[in-house]
Amino acid sequence: MSNVLDSSKIYRTCPNCNKKSTFALWCVNCDVEYLVENFRNWSSGDPKIDDFIRYTQKNAKESMDFLEWIDFSQFDLIKYTAKEGSFSTIYSAIWMEGPLWNRDEDAGIWCRDGPTKVVLKRLNDSKELSDQFINQLHRYSKCLSSGALADCFGMTRDNTSNIMFVFRYYNNEDVYSFLDSCEGLLCWRDVVDLLWSIASGIYKIHERGLVHGHLHGGNILIECHENMLDAKITDTGLHRPPINTNSEGIFGVVPFVAPEILKGSEPTKASDIYSLGMIMWTLSVGDRPYYDRPHDRSLINDIISGLRPKPAEETPPLYAQLMEKCLSTNPLERPSAFDLCNLFEKWVVAICDDPASSDISTQFNQAEIAKFDACKSFKSTPLLHSNAIYYSRNLNLI
Repeated sequence: MSNVLDSSKIYRTCPNCNKKSTFALWCVNCDVEYLVENFRNWSSGDPKIDDFIRYTQKNAKESMDFLEWIDFSQFDLIKYTAKEGSFSTIYSAIWMEGPLWNRDEDAGIWCRDGPTKVVLKRLNDSKELSDQFINQLHRYSKCLSSGALADCFGMTRDNTSNIMFVFRYYNNEDVYSFLDSCEGLLCWRDVVDLLWSIASGIYKIHERGLVHGHLHGGNILIECHENMLDAKITDTGLHRPPINTNSEGIFGVVPFVAPEILKGSEPTKASDIYSLGMIMWTLSVGDRPYYDRPHDRSLINDIISGLRPKPAEETPPLYAQLMEKCLSTNPLERPSAFDLCNLFEKWVVAICDDPASSDISTQFNQAEIAKFDACKSFKSTPLLHSNAIYYSRNLNLI
């Protein structure tokens, strides 16, 4: 996990115009001009969508900082994965051409990467997007492609004319699938590293004056390769039905929704931090929150009244204390995403890099031993209640 708050950038001179690139391997003059010249070669069939995608391309500051319109015929081996409530359906697929990732720097030519596995998020009943939804996409456009967030390559329209967003495929899918694959057992080092990634993504959203609005374990995607473990936030800006973004209701996954939102307030940066607190609990315990009871009006009332899940016995005290602050009933007592980024970075350094012992490393080392000892004893797989629902829905209809 690299620190997104202070990333170094290497700029070079563009071989075409001899001007300094605005970002590594990106010339805001020549590369944007190339995209603009290609406008005539594609169309979504909807001027509002075309304008939105062109907006992202004309304002691209670096490679992959824009969306494309991708013809549906470019996708092969399309496979149904899951349905996310009534709003969307998820598929995996192979994008045969792939994204514009490769560049011959001497020639200044971009080339496509070839067959690339992707996730297709189909917005149900989205043959025509509302003006409100398009405006929402404009506001969140810089959050659809960002190094700290899940990469969105572009948009397409399926054979039923419904809109699909095309995301990079992450090999461990979401938090729930990842925990299932490792049987809920994560070392504390990996837990903190993942939280640093997630907090960094939240910070990138918040620094633009935006909120995510519906963070939960299903839209945190995990990538794991050898010694690399990373987490990316997805669905940023896609938190309302595409037909009418002003539709009444509170949308979300009950355990991850802050109590003030359940009482009718609008999502805020502080409510995103509450959701992160629930993700802290999920990663540290290895279970879904409130898996053993229905996610109904009774649970909502209990959360409003102060119910919170208890940390596992082996949880480091400093971790439990921070989680408690994130889950505070008072939004003003919750830390900021910026503070959490810095704190998780400090924890990672203390646990992984600093040879000197500290209170941080001691607490996590002791917790690691306790977790290892606990996993030696038989632990039955918890049974999910049939009405424990972990996809976003209109909570006013419960």
